[in-house]
Amino acid sequence: MRRILASSVGLATTVLLASACGGAGEPRTGYSRAAANATESPSMENSPPPEMSPTGGMSPGASPTDSGMMSPMPTPRNAMVKVADSTHGKILVGENGHTLYVFDKDTDDTPSCYDACAVAWPPLLTLDKPQAGPEVVENLLGTAVRKQGEKQVTYNKHPLYYYSGDKNPGEYNGQGKNESGGKWYVVGPDGKKVEK
Repeated sequence: MRRILASSVGLATTVLLASACGGAGEPRTGYSRAAANATESPSMENSPPPEMSPTGGMSPGASPTDSGMMSPMPTPRNAMVKVADSTHGKILVGENGHTLYVFDKDTDDTPSCYDACAVAWPPLLTLDKPQAGPEVVENLLGTAVRKQGEKQVTYNKHPLYYYSGDKNPGEYNGQGKNESGGKWYVVGPDGKKVEK
């Protein structure tokens, strides 16, 4: 069609049509549409970070919480518990450096934090046996099964949780909070909650 048009209208028309259609490549309108779509789609920067904040966003391997939402933390094959220094002394933290908490409403290794509670206080989940970092007493580590079958890491028979209000490692904004029907505490490597 262009050859017929070029011979009847001339070279100037051919150049004009070629530039309007984008030449041999994709038409410019298609490029513009793709560019617009790219700018309209959400970027990962606008998503919550995968680790908290520990409440960060979805990442491969994330597990649903009992509320049907995605867990803010990816579920590692072998979750690791470590020890960090804090103003409360040595406390347990996740592999990501975020503070771990116990809930005084939990009895033995039975979690009681679900739904909205589990959004604010995401459980530390694992697929296999949790791993002990330096200074963590390995035989105090265990797991509890949550209502939907996920394995939650326990320490000295206390289920472990993150706090969504801790945006960075080294924060412990959940210490002593009274939420979801009970109090929350950081926990020491001896397995006891720290109340100071």
